Amino acid sequence: MADLLFDCYSGVSGDMIVGSLLDLGADASILTNAINSLNLTDFTIKISKINKKGTLATDFDVVLKENNFDHDMSYLYGNKKISTTKFEERNLQKIDEIIEKSLLTVNAKDIAKQIFEMVAKAEAKAHGVKIEDVVFHESGAMDSIIDIVSIAVCIDNLNIDNIFITNLRKGKGKIQTRVGLLPIPTPAVKNVLDMYDVKIATCDESVELITPTGIAAIAVLTKFKYSEKDRKYSILKTGYGAGKRDYNLPCTLKAMIIQ
Repeated sequence: MADLLFDCYSGVSGDMIVGSLLDLGADASILTNAINSLNLTDFTIKISKINKKGTLATDFDVVLKENNFDHDMSYLYGNKKISTTKFEERNLQKIDEIIEKSLLTVNAKDIAKQIFEMVAKAEAKAHGVKIEDVVFHESGAMDSIIDIVSIAVCIDNLNIDNIFITNLRKGKGKIQTRVGLLPIPTPAVKNVLDMYDVKIATCDESVELITPTGIAAIAVLTKFKYSEKDRKYSILKTGYGAGKRDYNLPCTLKAMIIQ
């Protein structure tokens, strides 16, 4: 078993977590087989090394058949109008059924279900509905579905014990979403932080540093256990996960196996 530390200085999202874990050595073939066993369609997976402002990082990309514009900076800042297509919707029960029928390990299934439940709780509070009525919109959430399952598979594969975070910060401003412009952090992100009574610093950039998938995963995996600055530890291995957006910050997540 090993301990893991996420340095969230440049933000945290689902794909950044997966990329950092793959960069640490999580088995890409095991991950691919697990994703294929979900029996979902209309997407492909691309894993590559890219340079993010001087840092070589692993990029985990869920390429959707229908673009959700999640990485289009003009759209995200409300400067581009797009028409969205109505897609299939799945609630938490249907997601759980998909996971149960997959070839994920028992531990990976448990982690994935916990993260999905955390997302559903945050979204339920944000929209004023019951948790069982929260729907995961196809296309808009397909990448999040794959990201969450991939996080669970990689954590299980790396045989991680304790997980900590440091330098978790929020951005400011507004961000375009399926339901319109929302304040940063978005209500879903804020709801997760409020569940744990977590107070975090705000960076100087008008950017979205924390996504709902990212914060839900961090909540489940770490319970917001911070690495104390005066605690001594040795870094055994370092991995970097690439974010898709381009800010003044590096937009990478640093993950470290520590002792």
